[in-house]
Amino acid sequence: MIDPPVARTTFSPPPLAIAVVGVMLGCVMDALVKGLGAAYSVVLIASSRYVFGSLFSGAAVLSLKRKLPDTRGLRRHALRAIVIALCSVLFFNCLTILPIAEATVLIFCAPLMIAPLAAWLLGEKIRPPAMLALGIGFIGVLVTVQGADGVVESTRRLEGISSGVAAAFLYALSMVLLRQLARNDDAVTTAFLSNVFPGVYLLPFAIALGVAPAAVDLPVFAATGLVGFAMWFLLTTAYSRAQAQNVAAAEYTALIWSAILGYVFFAETPRWQVLAGAGVVVVAVMMAAWDTRRRRIAGIPD
Repeated sequence: MIDPPVARTTFSPPPLAIAVVGVMLGCVMDALVKGLGAAYSVVLIASSRYVFGSLFSGAAVLSLKRKLPDTRGLRRHALRAIVIALCSVLFFNCLTILPIAEATVLIFCAPLMIAPLAAWLLGEKIRPPAMLALGIGFIGVLVTVQGADGVVESTRRLEGISSGVAAAFLYALSMVLLRQLARNDDAVTTAFLSNVFPGVYLLPFAIALGVAPAAVDLPVFAATGLVGFAMWFLLTTAYSRAQAQNVAAAEYTALIWSAILGYVFFAETPRWQVLAGAGVVVVAVMMAAWDTRRRRIAGIPD
């Protein structure tokens, strides 16, 4: 008697894990931006990041023979790209003013805004476990902001904080719109359009400034584009496989990555409050992962 062939199963990482890696790459890009911000304007950095990102993502689209959306779909991507471009300029400005970990704390307002925005724009039902995980994560954020030294003058610091909070709202909005677009377009195509449209919007302003990147810094500018493309690809994949609120808590892991990068590259020693807040963040992410796994085992669709 011949045994029936065993069906092969392919490993598919959970959306939350994909989102965590995407967030980590986002922090790497933030560190690159902060380093460039000492010598270049945020508009030039943002436009260059998207121009190089368009090259890398465009190569992926061509090699994989992906098709672009129809005119209606392109219009939606173009509108979302306005949000992305504004968010990038504001957050890059925040990064050039505040320590990278503190800037990350401000962008942590975004996950709190994702679930309500998803309920409003996409009709997603807000579940208590997801909101509880986000609430606990935000407690970690509150712990983190305690005990900061006044190393930046008050007016400049206020500019950085305002830029960070505004960027958080726009980032949350872009993530919710990403969830909507990802239902129809694959991750590679979406990542390409998330680079090319912001690049088109920002490049004229960068040219008007009249300052071009130095040749020695071109590899760093190119790295921002490559890492940014990889970040959007992973986040697009994650948000296309699960509801926005299921993976929103992964954003909080940025606190861990930014603290490490700030310490290694900018001599920004994390305060004990940062470490304590990071512990709370881990708890929040574990709760979100447990809720997602419980629903998957029970066969409850996202």
